[in-house]
Amino acid sequence: MELTEQLVEAGQDHDDQDNEWGDRRVILVGSGDMTRALAPSLLRAHYRPVVATRKPNRARTWMSQEVEVCTLEEGLAQGDLVVVAIPAIHHHTLPKHLFTNKIIVDISNRYPGETQKVSLAEALQEMLPEAQVVKAFNTLSAYVLEREELYCGREVPVCGGTTFARARVMALVRDMGMVPVDKGGLKNARTLEEIPFQFFPEWKVAFIVTGIIFAFFWTIKFFRSQICYNLQKDGDWDWGVFEKLPLSNTQNALAFTGCLLLLLCYIPGMIAAYLQLWRGTKYSRFPGWLDTWLKSRKQLGLLSLLTGCTHGCLAIFLNINWHQAISWTQSIYITCGVLLAAVMTILGVTSLPSVSVKLTWREFSVVQRYLGWISVILLTSHLTFLSILGLMRPLSCYFLLSGPQIMVPVCFLTLMFKIPLVLPCIDSRLTKIRRGYERHNPTDSDNQMPKLIP
Repeated sequence: MELTEQLVEAGQDHDDQDNEWGDRRVILVGSGDMTRALAPSLLRAHYRPVVATRKPNRARTWMSQEVEVCTLEEGLAQGDLVVVAIPAIHHHTLPKHLFTNKIIVDISNRYPGETQKVSLAEALQEMLPEAQVVKAFNTLSAYVLEREELYCGREVPVCGGTTFARARVMALVRDMGMVPVDKGGLKNARTLEEIPFQFFPEWKVAFIVTGIIFAFFWTIKFFRSQICYNLQKDGDWDWGVFEKLPLSNTQNALAFTGCLLLLLCYIPGMIAAYLQLWRGTKYSRFPGWLDTWLKSRKQLGLLSLLTGCTHGCLAIFLNINWHQAISWTQSIYITCGVLLAAVMTILGVTSLPSVSVKLTWREFSVVQRYLGWISVILLTSHLTFLSILGLMRPLSCYFLLSGPQIMVPVCFLTLMFKIPLVLPCIDSRLTKIRRGYERHNPTDSDNQMPKLIP
């Protein structure tokens, strides 16, 4: 009797294991780079990848022994979750009758320069009407999928199929350590297939702003050092001053471009703080221009670091004379510049995703907040001691301001507007608002005191 019960229990355990592996099986159609990258990733997520290919013998030579390799017919018979990892131009060769009632994950992308009236996923759905096609993983490369430290925590947009099919694929993405983002129906696959061809979309505003600022300061330097110099002197034009255009003018423009970009990282935060204090709530939307500005702060900061470091390298060759004693103002100016470069390097490195994910929220906020404002103070000191004797110099060149005469007042104004926000009475009020408190509105029908919004 006991033996019979043990056999029954063993049979149930075997059935449970088969059911479990049935749910955890993922069929990979194809034996290319994406299959080679996905198979180890699925194993790490405790799934059972099955490689289904027309040439299984060749695929076994590079695939781990933990991965089952078989023919298309054998592989597609083992599960209902299928990843089609072959180029879209070969989709028409798939045996349609073997994909009935399957959940198909399309990871393909079009080739650069190709135009499609419909997305590749929609075309695949038309080829396989008895299956549910879900678009996913097309935003990740094989290189990223091979390295767990690169893809963990990354967002993976998912769209198409029924709600159940999409939920099944999203669970797979989540088990692999990534963050699935539900993008709805299959028509949105057109947007997903455009993502790999986007060219720095988050950097567009920062690049444009940087270019405008650089052109502005370069033009000022050009008029002051080359044009006005020749207009105000007697005699023929001195064409020798134009030899400074490539190096001297460029490093000068880079210096003030980096300074202004650094300030532009922290000015929008102050504007947002004053808006919240004025409105008495954090639940009112910022104007569109301010929202875009806030979202571009990281890119502006990294470009500030780039331009500042480039300026520093050029300045070493242009402005330092090792055979001449330097004054105390020059010593402070150089010291502040070196410290500023060090602090900005820390800020830039900690803003990188691969570094920021390793920091706690408190560590990240302290570094970005306090070191950020320390960098503004160092910047102000650096510029002030650079031009301490020239700030009050009468305007020349047809009243055209110099770079320090523009930037030093902007630095001090930025610090002046920051000081009220750090006063305890204002800081505590701003903290309450950011925690959910709303100021009582006299026009409301109720007479409640400020309340905490859950």
